Amino acid sequence: MEKTHQLNETQRKESSGISTPHDRGYKKSLSRPGEFLHFLKKYVRADWMMELEESDLSLCDKEMLERDYEGKEADLLYRVRVSGSREVYIFILQELQSYVDYTMIFRILLYVVNTLAKYFLDTDKKERERVGFRLPSMVPIVFYNGQERWTAARSLEEYQGGGDLFGKHILNLEYYLVDLADIEEEYILSTNRVLDNIMYCDKYRKRLELAGAVRTAYVRIRELGLQEQEEFRNWVKYILLSVCDNSEAVVDEILNWAGNGEDDMAFEYTFVRVFKEERAKEREEGREEGREEGRAEARVEDILELLGENGFVPDDLKKRISDQKDMGTLKDWHKMAAKARSVEEFKQQISVSG
Repeated sequence: MEKTHQLNETQRKESSGISTPHDRGYKKSLSRPGEFLHFLKKYVRADWMMELEESDLSLCDKEMLERDYEGKEADLLYRVRVSGSREVYIFILQELQSYVDYTMIFRILLYVVNTLAKYFLDTDKKERERVGFRLPSMVPIVFYNGQERWTAARSLEEYQGGGDLFGKHILNLEYYLVDLADIEEEYILSTNRVLDNIMYCDKYRKRLELAGAVRTAYVRIRELGLQEQEEFRNWVKYILLSVCDNSEAVVDEILNWAGNGEDDMAFEYTFVRVFKEERAKEREEGREEGREEGRAEARVEDILELLGENGFVPDDLKKRISDQKDMGTLKDWHKMAAKARSVEEFKQQISVSG
């Protein structure tokens, strides 16, 4: 019963649009055309993808992402040039969750229809009525990292009752599925990109197994550039924070992973340093925030004191002044209070100024 409750809670959070810690690393990596191309060629492996070059791909703006019936949008949308001038849109839905979404093909249908409708309506009427006008191709990809086997319908024909009876006379589409559980470790580790290392580590959910995977990936990541190393460390940080209570617990976890060798010390230093620096930054931001609040409170007291010299200050006006936290606004109000000949005059001035 407890396990069911936890699963339902996970589903509730994910369906509400709350991104999982895993999502941060994947989306950042796949937002780079070079990394996305690597994903296509290595993990999707359709024949037509093998001829693509990085210059053929361009990431579309967020405004291009249409929504489905639940208000969710595709994670990424790429415009791709295939065989010269033909235009293709590849969109990816990252099912980074613990359960299978059996409505996936219907969601994809709505993405395709909404995107093509937008494309059609945004095209000049004369152009779209031209005999040679064609809509762009839409290619859906589902990337799934759950622990359960993916058993959802892969095609719209399969999702429709009796769909197999009508052949080409029924609407159909199918998505490419990349299921992390089906990919062998050796194959993932056969190349060394940020995405490869994230996918390798993501195959492990138990702490000890995750620790070993992260340490293996850490050695590999050191061969990449500084930006790639930082990207991987950030992903590890989010994952560890999701399994530990706080950053202090994360540091303890990392210290438990590290041994006594030179590589172990480098590993420990790299990750522990990130969290210690982050904690120091958070403490400093907290102190600065406290100082800012103190300055705002002092300014509020000065304003109320000036107004009090001109008469009674009603409670609603006191509350409005006390609730104001913006220092720029409080400075303006302080000047108004010093010049106002009455409390009512001050109240009118701040109402006019907004």
